[in-house]
Amino acid sequence: MIQSNAHRARLIVAELVRCGVREFIIAPGFRSAPLALAAISHPDTHCTVHFDERGSAFFALGYGRATRQPCVWITTSGTAAANGLPAIVEAGMDNVPMICLTADRPPELRDTGANQTIDQVHLFGRYPKWFVDLPAPVSEQDGAYIGTTIDQAVHRACTGPVHLNCMFREPLLEKEQEEKSIPETSWPTEERQQTQYMAAVRDAVVSRRRVLQNIREAQRGLIVAGRLQIPEDAKPIHALAEHLGWPLMADISAPVPAGENVVTFFDLIVRSEVFTRQHFPDVVLHFGGPLVSKKLQQFLSRARPETYALIAPSSDRIDPYHVLTDRIQSEIAGFCNYLLGEIPGGKPRAAWVDVWMRANILARRTLVSLIDHELSEPSVAWMLSRLSDSTNWIFGASSMPIRDLQAFLERDAAPRVFANRGASGIDGTLATAAGIAQGQSGSGTVLLGDLAMLHDLNSLALLKDCDITIVVINNNGGGIFNMLPIALEQEQFEMVLGTPHGMDFRFAAEQFQIPYTLADSCARFQEAWLAAADSAGPSLIEIKTDRKENADLHETIYRLVNEAIEAKLLA
Repeated sequence: MIQSNAHRARLIVAELVRCGVREFIIAPGFRSAPLALAAISHPDTHCTVHFDERGSAFFALGYGRATRQPCVWITTSGTAAANGLPAIVEAGMDNVPMICLTADRPPELRDTGANQTIDQVHLFGRYPKWFVDLPAPVSEQDGAYIGTTIDQAVHRACTGPVHLNCMFREPLLEKEQEEKSIPETSWPTEERQQTQYMAAVRDAVVSRRRVLQNIREAQRGLIVAGRLQIPEDAKPIHALAEHLGWPLMADISAPVPAGENVVTFFDLIVRSEVFTRQHFPDVVLHFGGPLVSKKLQQFLSRARPETYALIAPSSDRIDPYHVLTDRIQSEIAGFCNYLLGEIPGGKPRAAWVDVWMRANILARRTLVSLIDHELSEPSVAWMLSRLSDSTNWIFGASSMPIRDLQAFLERDAAPRVFANRGASGIDGTLATAAGIAQGQSGSGTVLLGDLAMLHDLNSLALLKDCDITIVVINNNGGGIFNMLPIALEQEQFEMVLGTPHGMDFRFAAEQFQIPYTLADSCARFQEAWLAAADSAGPSLIEIKTDRKENADLHETIYRLVNEAIEAKLLA
C-alpha cells in the first residue's frame, strides 16, 4: 500500500520536533500543503505564515541568526522555491542554521513541461551544507529512512542551511484533510529520535609551538574579534585581552563589553596612515569571522605581522587579504582558556596599549563635537548607543547603516547588533529582523536605508506583532556610492548608481497600520524612538538626509579625527 502524503509529512515534522526543532515559517502553496498542515497541526510547533517566499526565507535566516537553532522554511514548488536563494546564500556564507523543505513534483513530471515544475535538484547550488532529493511516498519506505534522513539534516543544519526537496504525487490531500487538520492521535509516539548525534568536544591545542612562543614574546600584540557565531564567546575573548594586556578591536556584531583595553573607535583611528605606520602589531589573534570594517582589515594587511592567527570553530577559509600565517580550527572559548592557562598575566599596562586608548579618547571627543547636536546619518548611530542598552538589539542593514554603526556606536551598555554580512546584500532586511524578533528577547531597532526598505516592503506584514522600531534613513537613493571616488558625470551617476526614487514611507506605514514619525532633529528622533520603545508593536521613524552632505560630513569626521590624533600623539 502506498503511504499517503499526509503520513509522509507527519513523519518529517514529528522527527524534526523530536530533534528539538520547533519554529516553522510557511509560504502558502498547494504542492507544499501536506507539509504545511503537518507543521501547523503538531502540538509542539510554532508556525508563522507569510505570503512572500523570499521574505519568509529571510525570516528563517533571522531566527537562526538570533538563536543558533534552525527554523524550518516550507514552500511550494517552482519559482516559489527559487525565491529562497538570497536568504540561503546568506545563511550558507555565514553558517546560519536553517532547514529548507521545498515541495516538488514527482520524477515522472520532471522535464515534461508540467505546470509549475522546474529543476529543483541542487536548486541552491553549493550554499546548503547538505541536500536530499526525497522521493515521493511509497510502501515500506517511510519510517526508518525518513527518521535517519531528518536526523542527519538537523545535525548538518547546526553549521548552515540544509535543503530537503520533498516530492509529492497527487492527490496531495485526502478529503478529510481538506476539511480539518490532522488529529493529534495520528502522530508517531516515539520519544527518541532515530539517530542521535553528539558534537565532538575539541580541546584547543596550539600545534605549532612557534605560535605560542610568539604570543609570549609579543611587544605589540593585538586581538581582533570578527563576527561571532556564539555571542558568549565575547567574554573569554575580552578576558584574554585583559590577561595579555593587549588592545582589543571588536567587530560591531561581536558583543564585546566596554573595557580599558577595548578600542571602540578603531574604524576612525586606522584611517590615519601616519599613525598606523608607527603602530603596526607584531602578533595578531583574530577570533571569529570577517570584519565589517574594511579599513581595519586593510591596516592589518599592511602591517603583515610575523604571526597572524585566525581562530574559529569552522574550517572556512577566512583570509580575503591573504595575510594569515596560522589558521587554527578550534572552539573559541576553549582556545582562550588554553592561553589563559599557558601564558602568565598581570603585566603592567604597556605604552603600546596606552597609545591606542589615548587615540580612542581623541576620536570620541572629536566625534562628539561634530555630531552631537545636528541630525545626520552618523548621529543616528551615535544616538542609538545612548538610547539603547543591553536589553535591546539592533539589526543594521548592509551598505551604510552597518558601517555607521561600526564607526559611531559606543560599547557602553550597548545592545547586541545583528547584520547579514555573509553575502552583505540589502535584500530581506525587514524579514530577517522579524525572524530575529521571534528568537531574541527585548525590543529591537532596524536601521536601514531607503533602497533596502523598498526591497522588502512586503515584509512589513511580518512585523505586525513585533516590538521593533524601524529607522529608515531616506537619502533618496544609494548613499554609499557618494562615498566612492567615481569619475562619472552627475547625470550618469544619478541614473546608474544614485537611482533617486522621490518617495517617502508615510503611506507604506499607513498601508500596514504601523505608527509613523518623520524626525527632523535629534530631539525629535530621540522623542520618537523612546515613544516607540514604550509602546507595543512596530513603529516607523523616517529621517531624510542629503547624500552629498552626508558624504561631506563623513569626510570631515575622518579628517578631523586624523588631525587630532596626529597632533596629540605624534607631535
